[in-house]
Amino acid sequence: MKIAIIIPSYNPTKKIVKLVNELQKDFDNILIVDDGSTEETKRIYKELNNVKIIYQNINKGKGQAIKTGIKELKNVDAFITVDADLQHKPKDVLKIKELLKDNDIVLGTRNFNKKNVPFSSKFGNKFSSLVFKIKTGITLKDTQTGLRGINIKYKDLCLNTKGNRYEYEMNFLYSLAKNKINIKCIDIDTIYEDNNKGSHFHWLRDSILIYKWFLPLLIILIILIMTII
Repeated sequence: MKIAIIIPSYNPTKKIVKLVNELQKDFDNILIVDDGSTEETKRIYKELNNVKIIYQNINKGKGQAIKTGIKELKNVDAFITVDADLQHKPKDVLKIKELLKDNDIVLGTRNFNKKNVPFSSKFGNKFSSLVFKIKTGITLKDTQTGLRGINIKYKDLCLNTKGNRYEYEMNFLYSLAKNKINIKCIDIDTIYEDNNKGSHFHWLRDSILIYKWFLPLLIILIILIMTII
């Protein structure tokens, strides 16, 4: 089974070098999509070999970077998206690879009840799981995971899913639910370093994009509660 790795990257650090070197032991088709990084941080790519890198001149968002990578795929059976900051261990990427033999969609699921998880991440993911459950009736413990294995037959579905930033990943799950596509979830290591300060997630902007359909309902609920009180 031919599987490609797509790594969306923005202002990368040495972690991406370690990640790619480890992945190259098991994957020979690795694609990095640089999402408008600074010239200084892009120098890190010079330490990589046998990796295709696509450059987006401006920062368009993680979702658009993933779409750009998917458009470039040729002669593969499936692909796996992996975050550039080593939040995903190579051994977990291999788990996804194995499960793609018998499953079309595989998600790596983190455990947000662990002590090393920052409160903001724990609350955000639990809330997004609740919102997803309300809208689709499907229970997913980790709707924000960036470690995803996807059969290439869903290439068009990926490219037609709306969203350019972090909301894209949530919207893709909605697309899967709408089309009644089975989702396989597996447990992966939960890694958060330095209180996740390296994350590029913009709390206000990206939260609004992810939950914008839910906001009117939330406002109505708050108004009803205030009226009762």
